[in-house]
Amino acid sequence: MSKGKKIAIAIAVLAFTALVSGLTTLAVTNYGSQSDPLVTLSYLNETLKPQIEAAVEQAMEAKSAELADQFRDIVSQSSGTPDGSQPSGFVVITLKKGQTVTCGVGTEIMLRIGSAVSNGPDSPRLIDETGGVSVSGAGTDLVVNHMYMVTIKGNGVKASRDNTKLLIRGDYTVS
Repeated sequence: MSKGKKIAIAIAVLAFTALVSGLTTLAVTNYGSQSDPLVTLSYLNETLKPQIEAAVEQAMEAKSAELADQFRDIVSQSSGTPDGSQPSGFVVITLKKGQTVTCGVGTEIMLRIGSAVSNGPDSPRLIDETGGVSVSGAGTDLVVNHMYMVTIKGNGVKASRDNTKLLIRGDYTVS
């Protein structure tokens, strides 16, 4: 091959390399610029932002519903009412022999029918508001139509007969 052909081929390869290099540089410098952005502002505002807001709103509503259910369960367990509402007055409960009512502080109990005894780990178990005395011993019989108050959380009464009816106001659980 002649020397002129070699120079021509070398110049052609150099020109081709320069052309490819120049096009690549041009493409890289203009890609994602203000004149050719990767993502448009209108796409962010009109498409992506509403999708994100909708997803966040949906997640918040789901979590809010879950927390509301948990709150109702907690209130229901602490108040003794099945729907979780706080009773404004006395509630009548019927117990079978051996069932126990465990109460929160300030709960009032009145034995109406049947028989029950004081129950709980701490003394005084109950305060007999009608008689004005403390009921200290576990297993002390309650008097029908006397109002009792629980002053230590976890104390309460235990039914001695089936079909024992109590009027109760305050926090309690039956077991």
